[in-house]
Amino acid sequence: MTTSDARPAVRRRSATRERLLEATREVLAREGIQGASVEHICEQAGFTRGAFYSNFSSKDVLLLALFRRERDLMFESLRAATAPESYEGLEPTEAIAVIIDRFLGLQSVDRAGFLVHLEFSIRGIRGGEVGDEFNDSWREIKDELVSLMTTIVASLGREFTVDPRHAATVLTGTYDEAVREAITEGHELDAELLQTTLPMLLLAATRPLDAAPADVSAGA
Repeated sequence: MTTSDARPAVRRRSATRERLLEATREVLAREGIQGASVEHICEQAGFTRGAFYSNFSSKDVLLLALFRRERDLMFESLRAATAPESYEGLEPTEAIAVIIDRFLGLQSVDRAGFLVHLEFSIRGIRGGEVGDEFNDSWREIKDELVSLMTTIVASLGREFTVDPRHAATVLTGTYDEAVREAITEGHELDAELLQTTLPMLLLAATRPLDAAPADVSAGA
């Protein structure tokens, strides 16, 4: 098979995988991980079991692939929202509000996405070999988020006064609760609340670099 002949096959395989991932997202939101059988996923995607197993060796492998795809899409939006040129020259509070506004504009917030997020969390809590893989992936997300937050804070001429991981936990918890409330109460996500609360929380956990206490041991 020539390179030109192989390209359509590669594209078809990629399209099949993407369709299976989309179908899995819909089935997970509707039935949860326990109820999301391979049969239901194939039916949703319009494929046979053969097509499924030619792309994923098991449902767990498929779930991890979906988890990583959702993670990558989220961080793609987050990196675009935190591009330095978007908040250059702004005061820290304004800069963080701009970042949040840009992120909310890039990252869609929907019921299916939030339900899938919860299902992944529960799968990690259940433990086991696959649960451990989910938990490892959650830690990777936390590490990347902390790194991104630290870069943003430094670009604003500030530094953390608490463990950045603790700050990330508070910020993501606030965001998740706002999303949960919007979905369960049936209203739009309160962007204004997040643009007010998240900058306040982040600034409370940081200080200007020139306000850092002197190292008394340096002159000893």
